[in-house]
Parts: sequence; C-alpha cells; structure tokens
Amino acid sequence: MEKISFKTSILQRFIFLLLLTVLSIGICFYYGSKKIALELADQIVKESTDNVIERTINYLNVPTMQARPLSSLVRQSNITEIHEELWKYMWEELLVLPQVQTIFIADTYGNYVQVRREPDLATRLINRSVNPPVEKWLIRDENYRVIRVENGDANFDPRTRPWYKNTQAEPRIYWTDVYVFTTTQTPGISASYPVLDAQGQLIAVTCINTPLYSLSNFLAEQKVGQHGVALIVNAHGELVAHPDRQRLTRKDSVTGEFHLVHISELNEKWLTRAYQVYTQKNIRKFTIQVANKNYIVNVVPFPHSFISEWQVLVVIPETDVLGPVHALLWQASAISIAIVMVSIILMYFFAAKVTKPITQLVIETTKIKNLLLDEVRPVQSTIREIDMMNHALLSATHGLQSFRKYVPADLLRQLIQIGQEAKLGGEESELTIMFSDIEGFTSISERMTAQDLMLHLSEYFENLTHIIMQEQGTIDKYIGDGIMAFWGAPVKLFDAPQHACRAILACQRKLTELNEKWSLEGKPNLYTRIGLHTGNTIVGNVGSHHRMNYTVIGDAVNLASRLEGVNKFYGTRTIISQSVYEQVAHQFYCRPLDIVTVKGKSIGIKIYELIAEKNEPLSLAMQAFCSDCEQGIEAYLQQDWVRALEIFSTLHSLFPDDISVKLLMLRCQEFQRNSHRIPLDWNGATILEEKF
Repeated sequence: MEKISFKTSILQRFIFLLLLTVLSIGICFYYGSKKIALELADQIVKESTDNVIERTINYLNVPTMQARPLSSLVRQSNITEIHEELWKYMWEELLVLPQVQTIFIADTYGNYVQVRREPDLATRLINRSVNPPVEKWLIRDENYRVIRVENGDANFDPRTRPWYKNTQAEPRIYWTDVYVFTTTQTPGISASYPVLDAQGQLIAVTCINTPLYSLSNFLAEQKVGQHGVALIVNAHGELVAHPDRQRLTRKDSVTGEFHLVHISELNEKWLTRAYQVYTQKNIRKFTIQVANKNYIVNVVPFPHSFISEWQVLVVIPETDVLGPVHALLWQASAISIAIVMVSIILMYFFAAKVTKPITQLVIETTKIKNLLLDEVRPVQSTIREIDMMNHALLSATHGLQSFRKYVPADLLRQLIQIGQEAKLGGEESELTIMFSDIEGFTSISERMTAQDLMLHLSEYFENLTHIIMQEQGTIDKYIGDGIMAFWGAPVKLFDAPQHACRAILACQRKLTELNEKWSLEGKPNLYTRIGLHTGNTIVGNVGSHHRMNYTVIGDAVNLASRLEGVNKFYGTRTIISQSVYEQVAHQFYCRPLDIVTVKGKSIGIKIYELIAEKNEPLSLAMQAFCSDCEQGIEAYLQQDWVRALEIFSTLHSLFPDDISVKLLMLRCQEFQRNSHRIPLDWNGATILEEKF
C-alpha cells in the first residue's frame, strides 16, 4: 500500500471536512431559510385572510342588525299609510351606516317605500292602493330637505324581485346571492327580514342593500407578497371582491347588461388555474405551475356560520417568497467558494509549517536509533505537541526518565445567585386588570418597514410601561401591539383601581404628546383602546419546572380583555367595568355608556367611559355631560322612556357623534313605540354577539 506524506494527509482531510461543512451549512441554510420563508408567507396569508374574513363579516353584519328594528315599525299591511314615518327612520339609518346603499320595505299589495344613497340621496314611494298606481321620487339633500320631485311609471313590482321571493314567514335574516345592482351597476348583496301579522302571516318584507366595492378597496390595501393577489369568490366562482374593483363586472355585448365576472374570465391564467385546481381536487393549500412559474395557492373558506359559501383565494408567485432566499444562497455560495479557496491556501502553508518540525523529529529520532546522540539537536516549533515531542526526545537523549505532563487550566464556572426558590402555583386575589390595543395597528404595520415599526412600537411601549410601573402596576406581557398589566400583585394595593385609572389617564395624555411629536417626525399616530376590570383572579407562577411565567388567570381577565374590544363598538378609548367604577367614582369623572352582555357571558354589566380625575380641570360642559348620562341611564333602566328620551335627545343634539348616546336614544324611541314587546325580565342589557 502506497504511503502518503503527513502534509498530504492533512490537506486531504481538511479539504474533505471543509467541503462537508460548507455543503452541510449551505443545505441546512437553504432548507431552513425556505422553511422560514414559507412559514412567514403562511403567517402573512393567514393574517391577511383572517383580516379579510373578519372585515367582510363585520361589514355585512352591522347593517343587517337594523333589519329587525325596521320591521317592528310596520303595524299594518298597507305601508303607504306610514311611509313618512318609515322614510324618516330609514333615512337616519342610511346616514349612520355608510356601507348601506338602499333601505326599503314592500308589502303584499306591491306598495314600496325606499330611501337610497346613490346616485342621489332620495326617498321613493310606489302606491298601488290607488288606481292607477303612483310612483314618486323625492330627491333630497343630507338635511332631508326636498330638492325636487320626480314621477315614475310605477312599473316596478317589488314582489317579483329575488329578495322578496326569497323571504319566508320564519322571522330571520334572508340573504340573496351576490348580484349587480341595477342603479349603480356594482356588485352587492341584499338582506331581508319578514314582517308578520299576529297570525304569523307575511304582510311585508324589509330589505337592506349593501354594495361590496368596499371589500375590493380593502383587498387593494392587503399586501400578500410583492405580486400576490387576494380575491373573494362565491360558490359559483364569481368574483365578490378584487383588488381592482373595476374588474368585478363585465358588460354583455349583446344585452348591454352588466354581470358578475367569473374567475375563469380573468386574463391572469395563474389565477384561473389556481381556482380550477381547487375545484377539481378540493384542496386548500397547494402549488401550481403556469408558464414555467410556480405559484403558492391558499384557499380559505368563510366560516360555516357565514351567509354564503365564499372563499378567500390567495395566490403568490413563489419567487416573491423564495426569490430573496435564492439570491442569498447564491451570495453565500460565492462567499463559501472564496472561503474554501483561501482556506486551502492557508492550510497548505499551515501543513508545511506543521510537517517541517515533524520531519526534523524523524531525522533526530533516526540519529538516536543509530546511536548518534551527540548529533541530536533540539527542534524548534510553536506547536505544543511537537514541542512536547521535542522535550521527550531530548529527555531520552540525555537519559531523562520522564517529563512533566501538561495540564490545562480548569474552566471557569458561572454562578447565578437566586434570592428565593420559584415554585409553581398561585393564590386567589382581587386584582385590577388592564388590556390595551393599538387602533388600526395592522394597517400601520403595512405602511412601515419592520425596523421602523419596531423602533416606533418600542418607543410607544417604553413610555406607557414607564407610566404603568410608576403607578405600581405589573406588566404581565406584551401581546403583539397590546399590553396586559395588573395592579395588586405581587405587592398588595388597597387602592389598586385608583392607581390603574390614574395610569390609564396618564397613558392617554402621554400618547397625545407623543402623537404630536410623531406627526412632526412624519410617523403614524398611535391611538390606544383600553379595558379595565376589577375582580377575583388566580395570580402566581404557571408553566413547568424548567420555565415559569408570573401571570394572572381567571374570568375577570377575560372580561377585561373583552372590555378593551368593546371600545370599537362605542367609539371610545377607555372603558371600565362597574366593579372599577364603584371604587373610583368619588375620585374620577366617569360617564355610563351602556349595560352589555359580552360574548361568553350570560349576565349584563354596566360599563363606563373614564373621563378624568376630579382633581384635574374639566369643563362644566363635560361634567354636565357625565351627570346627564347617569340620569339618562337611570331613567332608561326604570323604563321611563319619556324622561330618558328627553335626556338622550338633548345630549345627541350637543354631541351628535357620540355613539352611545345615539344608540340609547334610538332604543328609547323603539321601546316607547313598542313597549308591549319588552320582556318582563328586561334588565337593559345589550347582548354583544361579536367577540371584540
């Protein structure tokens, strides 16, 4: 067997190990980066589709909630006799709900009462109680003043329309499929509700038309990769929403009528192919290849509780996801090749340096073998092992019996001192819990780079955390852009709610200052919604013996989280519960908002908006506002509709944008008209079905 030199052996093994290491790192880097990129893409798609579905459901549910109250206004079978009352009520609803295009009612005689937004604000009446039937349009301004009157031919019969035929005598919401509105030539959907007489017979149908172009506008704001597209399609494959709203409908060249565009009619073959594969194989996540390009496809259906079988179709070119990974891999490969070449050259000189003294040692050993001890010379080398061999050789040469072994120094150990041992478990305690969330953070994050967003959010957290800790609060965790904190543990506080309220007001004031500063710096403003509740919780260490977390759990924590979300419904920034109010009412200005039963709860609670501390200056108007709201709620709960309506109507005239006042005023009007329908166990609570 042919022998090779020590230098050659070192070089061979070094090159083999170097190439193996570089290839292993490269392969692990590629597949790891690919996995991370795909997981990130999945997360982006999930967040985008969740946002689209949530936005769609909220967009359609809000106007739908008005269909039932509207039906209660119809007390006789001929709606023309109360058309003025219906007009006014529907007009108010039209102005309050920007997503609604048209609200109308039709009875079994073919009479029709309507208000519309587009193309002009108008009210409409078709009266078939007279012969010949009469159709009248009243074009109005936003203040309900009549601008002009137009007469129609009364040919429109609402009883022939799909929304009317679709509505049965069962009292529930009925939805049409998506269709093109005749007036605006845009896609929309209709939600109807039956009006029944005492015998349960259908006497009329209320209906609300909601256009869907806002969903397309929302899709246009969603970024799913650089060139990715998100669509909403119905069960027939027709487009419900598209980032370009102009592509939702197409004019028939023969009839001149507009119809919904089917996804197969799109020019983008990769979109049509994606939907085709989905319908054929019924899989929701897959990859397709079109024109030698790969695309990642995700299909997310709307929940079963939704009105129709809609799906969100997201298609992203694979290069959007893996392109940066491939570019980085090529760069890493070029760098790796350069490193390998330089390393081989350096290793060659290193091997030469290592083998030279070894060769000399072989020569000196040969001298000893040949009993040429006087010719043995010491071998100089900076390598420890060779130097040890040299010493051994010299010791043998001079008759030394042994040599001292080299003992390396002991490794230093890091010592961690612990004041006391942490143990799993907790105790029941009354705490005040706070949840915060930044309004519209998702859209803000889409407009900023990751680095700028992190710095912006860090400055926000730094300031609010400092205030919370100054008021003896404990930061539990940061949940995305939200903060969870509590008062009363681990240090007991007898006035925890007061500290919490003071901290919340200070946070809102500080945020106002920061927003002024950020506006000057060209940064997005951040507005925070906060929920606060006091109740019994379990506080302590949860987790495992290897990793623990000091936190609070319990029903009170869930309620505080829900209250933060309820701010969205009432357009407020800070909501506190009844249990907090009872302990801080003597120190803080608060005004009652409503009595609500949040999702997951069966008992209604009174909620308040935290206004200011009583030792701070507050205008007499705001003080009177808080007092009047309290009196109005008291009259409302006592079912004194006249008194309550008088208070809330006055407040609405002074504060027309206040959602709570407007809702309570409308409820009082409704209860006053239909007092006989109020349940005996009515406690004033409003059930919030949505999980905010």
